[in-house]
Amino acid sequence: MENFKLENFRKEYGVEMPIIRVMSFDECNVIQQAILQKFNIDKLDDFFAKEEKNFIKVDNVSAEDEDFNWYKVFDYLDISIPHEVYINFDKFDKIDIISFENFNKYFSDIWYPAADDIEMFDMTKSWIISVRHYGSLYYTKM
Repeated sequence: MENFKLENFRKEYGVEMPIIRVMSFDECNVIQQAILQKFNIDKLDDFFAKEEKNFIKVDNVSAEDEDFNWYKVFDYLDISIPHEVYINFDKFDKIDIISFENFNKYFSDIWYPAADDIEMFDMTKSWIISVRHYGSLYYTKM
């Protein structure tokens, strides 16, 4: 996660962002390779092209909604609530792990509208949800 977000969180709440941990470069590389393999592609640019074309839009939901709630989204998508989620902020080379509860609670401190496109998944990598900078959600189950 970008340092300015961590600093904004610290200023607002008086504590550190409750990230479980930031994945190392080597761990991120393992995730990248797993994603490439699951999608049967050779490079990450191909993943982002597939994401744009093949992921399914979650209708009638926007991450910008005032009452936005990840528990409801997961229920709607029929995805089991994981204990932790992995948040990709770039090209699967900057991944933070956070509890699902804190991800839901502090989502507005993690995802900034108009600025961020993020992907989230869990350790199984059996699904990916993409949150676009304009608030739309897209997902795929693998």
